[in-house]
Amino acid sequence: MTSAEAKSLVETDPDFVAVKRFDYSLKKLMEKYPPEKYPDGVPTKVIAQALMITEDEVEELYEQVILKLRSALNID
Repeated sequence: MTSAEAKSLVETDPDFVAVKRFDYSLKKLMEKYPPEKYPDGVPTKVIAQALMITEDEVEELYEQVILKLRSALNID
């Protein structure tokens, strides 16, 4: 699989992550990092690898999501 093919799958397949050790499956990745055991969630490094982006981009996306949620809930 080329990196272009993997990037396309990351963007279009809801279960695809670019991490071979999880058989490219988001479901399997989440089984490894269950919320009960990892209350802070999946480590940023793993998220970045899975989405084929940098850790800084992960942080930017997180901030964008927080801003959208705050706006939708009318929270300052």
